[in-house]
Amino acid sequence: MTSNNVTGEERYGFFKDFNYYEDRESKVLGVADVTESCCKSFLSESFFTNIQFPHTFCEQFKRLYNLLFNSLVNNKKKASLDDNDCSFLNYWLNDKLRGINIDNSISVSDFYKKLKGSNVTIFKEEQLEKKLYNIEKHDLENMRKLYDLYNTKSKVISTLGIDVSPEESASCLMHTNECYRKYKDTIINCHNGCHDFFNALTYFKNKYKKDLHLNSENTSSCRYEELFILPDYETVLKEYKSRPFKTIITLPVLFPLFGVFFMLIFSDK
Repeated sequence: MTSNNVTGEERYGFFKDFNYYEDRESKVLGVADVTESCCKSFLSESFFTNIQFPHTFCEQFKRLYNLLFNSLVNNKKKASLDDNDCSFLNYWLNDKLRGINIDNSISVSDFYKKLKGSNVTIFKEEQLEKKLYNIEKHDLENMRKLYDLYNTKSKVISTLGIDVSPEESASCLMHTNECYRKYKDTIINCHNGCHDFFNALTYFKNKYKKDLHLNSENTSSCRYEELFILPDYETVLKEYKSRPFKTIITLPVLFPLFGVFFMLIFSDK
């Protein structure tokens, strides 16, 4: 599979069940460093250039895979991965293996093939291998920003609980302001793949308002519904583009231009 034949819905679909995947990820990130792992047969290869503890990383991925593969549906193990599971695992591997700078020389698909070949009794799902690919750099950057927004939303909700301390409850305003700022910056700084990304942001915007409004009755710090309303992306872009001229061409840039302009005028006399 390549990034060219993946729809926006396939790429961003798992975000609609973010709480589910966030919970599964939280259960594996606490895995302590291990000396043996399912990757031991190919630890010297370049897949782990951006991974500080390869043994731990592989154990985390194995447990994450098992949690999703063996999750319960109607009180029965489903023993399979659906499209959103595959999309999430693909994002997770891209995010971790390719590092901050999104190293394109590391193939997520090749990593999984190597891993599966060494652990055929563990990684039995046939669909996952077909669904793994290197996410385009701009798409991965956008997905990371959206993931961060959902994490910030979780922070806000954690301050709205009935049993939270007054200090935690008071931090609600800080987190809502943080989310508002990140949301606007994310829209303004999107340069590629924005159509699908903005659709995913619109879903986030609506869910943000709905989920926070449902929980806001438990707090005295965030009772105002306006705190949970994010502007639509068209409004953010329109507002940004209508800002004063100085935001487009600043004075430090204009002064040299004026100097060149006058030099050209006087050089012709």
